[in-house]
Amino acid sequence: MVLAPEHDDPTLGADPNRNNDFSYSDDMEGSKCPFSAHIRRVNPRDALKNDLVAVNLHQFLRRGTNYGPPLPDGILEDDGVQRGGVFFLIGAYIKRQFEFVQSQWITDGDFIRQGTEQDPIIGNNEGDGIFTIPKRPIRRRLHGLPRFAVVRGGEYLFMPGLRALKWLAQLDDKGQSSETL
Repeated sequence: MVLAPEHDDPTLGADPNRNNDFSYSDDMEGSKCPFSAHIRRVNPRDALKNDLVAVNLHQFLRRGTNYGPPLPDGILEDDGVQRGGVFFLIGAYIKRQFEFVQSQWITDGDFIRQGTEQDPIIGNNEGDGIFTIPKRPIRRRLHGLPRFAVVRGGEYLFMPGLRALKWLAQLDDKGQSSETL
């Protein structure tokens, strides 16, 4: 939204490097990308640079993919077909990264001066969600947002570092290694 706030830009959307290379330095009022927008909440980039939050401490690698067929055009109700999204995260410190972002930036609006307003996409809204769109002279506020994402499960998994992977790769058939960590 920051790179193309007025209209869709298919060229930008097709370029995975360009569409992720942006900042909020020229949108500190939230007029291009609202403060409560999902992308701005989960990765505020430089939008909090003047605040007391060390954004770089809370960053992690995230990827997602979809499963199942898309909902057919014109269908707005659940048709019973299994579909959804899978979210993957790789981080070094789960509490400071994922759990912090989940508990503070997604479900609490205080860090962006939005009070109890939650993330409109993955927040815990139950038909009572609010989304504020800054605009001059009067902001626009959407009320009654439902829960859009339902968590079906989750796992915390350990992934060894490169040093441990190199050690594991050197084990013989009996699990013995001549080197030690």
